[in-house]
Amino acid sequence: MARHRRRASGALRSLVATADRRRQGWGRLVTQRLDHLDGLRGVAAVAVVIFHLMSALTPWLVPEQQPGAHWLAYTPFAVLWNGTFAVSVFFILSGFVVTNATLRKSDPIWIDVTIRYLRLAVPATASTLAAWLLLSAFPTSATELAALTGSRWLGWTYQGTIPGPAAAIYNGMAGIFLSGGSFFNNVLWTMRPELLGSILCFAACAFARPRFRLAIAIGSAVIFIALRRYDYVCFPLGIILREAWKAGRLPSTLPILAMLLGLLIGSQSGDAARLLGLDSLPEALKPERKGGLLYPIAAMLIVYGCLRSPWLIDALSGRIGRYLGAISFPLYLTHVSFIYTIVAEAYLRTSQHGLAFAFLLPASIVLMFAMAHAAERWLERPFLGLLGQLRRWLRGLTIGRRDVRGASS
Repeated sequence: MARHRRRASGALRSLVATADRRRQGWGRLVTQRLDHLDGLRGVAAVAVVIFHLMSALTPWLVPEQQPGAHWLAYTPFAVLWNGTFAVSVFFILSGFVVTNATLRKSDPIWIDVTIRYLRLAVPATASTLAAWLLLSAFPTSATELAALTGSRWLGWTYQGTIPGPAAAIYNGMAGIFLSGGSFFNNVLWTMRPELLGSILCFAACAFARPRFRLAIAIGSAVIFIALRRYDYVCFPLGIILREAWKAGRLPSTLPILAMLLGLLIGSQSGDAARLLGLDSLPEALKPERKGGLLYPIAAMLIVYGCLRSPWLIDALSGRIGRYLGAISFPLYLTHVSFIYTIVAEAYLRTSQHGLAFAFLLPASIVLMFAMAHAAERWLERPFLGLLGQLRRWLRGLTIGRRDVRGASS
């Protein structure tokens, strides 16, 4: 009898120790690399790719492109290809991650702004140059495909006479931040919000006390709402999430439910409010408002769920999640020009051949992932290393100036 009690007691201690180790593991995971947030970013990038493929090939499944779309486009499954909502998730994550990283480095704001600008502008310029090459090789494929599928999205690129490489370089280094768009690579509209949102994060991090950072976040959110720049609201929401997470004040109740609610809201787009009988909703909360408040709120719920659910942390920080996170930015930057040119041309050539056409979509996705993998391996990693060296050099320059001033005084 005593032996059985000892065994039971030992088994109980083992279970408790295992649970403690898991909690410690989750704690290390959340406080160090935040791999699960990288994984979430990767999943969002895949959703954007699917959104653009469907916008080009099957616009009748994308309410944002074609009102009165197929009924499947108004079900919860549609969150899998709602690229506009996925971008809101990007912005919330940026507000969270940029704030967290900035507070860990404590560099002067001018260094942070310089590095962030280069982090966005140089890869964007590489993507506009790649788009220039592809559009020059296939200058009318998007127009011809649009005539077949009726896609409006295919009109948001250069066709016919393509501007030269100098225009592509200017567009990537300056144009996307000044005009907020690109006809070389139309996903680059997000670069201006990313840069300005990051500057907001840097400004908030200039204050050591969390309550001041929260005041800046809340105040800027109110200003953005008043200006109806709802997409920018995501960045202060990300700051608020980070401060609550760091202070241990994020509630641990029902994170999966919060994520599911966010996914449900994020699945609705275009004319969904009218079809669902929700015309009485405030204008800012209707899905057809592309930059409305609905998506920032839903995206915040999803990021909250990923921060508080051990199951989601494990799922998104696994091998697949880490891989998707690693290639997310290259995948985001390269897929649009590929769809406008190579995918469009392949569709035109195979649409009359059933077997070849059946392989078009999976083959396109595989090739886009292969391009993103190569770009991450041979371009992204070395570039991030160079940015790290530049940051250290600028940091040393700042310290050197302080030493000279101190010696002279």
